[in-house]
Amino acid sequence: MADIQETRAKDFIRFKNFAAWTFVIGAPVLLAMPPRKLDLHSFALTSAFAVSANHLYRERNPAGRGILDETGVRFFARNNAGADGKEEERITNVFNNLPTERAAEVQAQLRAAKEAGMTNQAELDKYRAAKQFQERSLPEKIWMGAETEGWKERRLREEQQALAEGKGYGDLIMEHIWEVWNWGKPGDKKSDETEK
Repeated sequence: MADIQETRAKDFIRFKNFAAWTFVIGAPVLLAMPPRKLDLHSFALTSAFAVSANHLYRERNPAGRGILDETGVRFFARNNAGADGKEEERITNVFNNLPTERAAEVQAQLRAAKEAGMTNQAELDKYRAAKQFQERSLPEKIWMGAETEGWKERRLREEQQALAEGKGYGDLIMEHIWEVWNWGKPGDKKSDETEK
């Protein structure tokens, strides 16, 4: 099972790189072809080019930063002498929410105190998931929504449980559509249908 997941992960990484190279090369070619006009098609191709170029740059950057992050480091980074006298680089702009190192330390202490004060494991998990969601970049928030790590395994477990209960894939699809239609809020389908 672990081998299958590992090969799927490698295949997915290979697919992402292949798709990124395809868009980096193909999007400008398609944009240059007639009819040349500024519309949704050209916006989509430009966005695909930008996202693909950022992905390829992040994959080849030793620090693992994308184009925007690297731009922030180059233009807005400043060297601060730490407590031990060593120079360390900090970004002080939109890429870093906190203005000083002391503010980051205080925020870490407050988070630790809040986590220690939680009595219930469910509360702690919910808090950590919310914190993880806040730390995501804007494209990740748009793409992944409110899903947390391990969403694939959770969906597989739900699918296996539903199949064991005798439901079919059609029922699962309808449940997911219902969840999207109600924006993730649980509700009774029949009471909503009778109201309409």
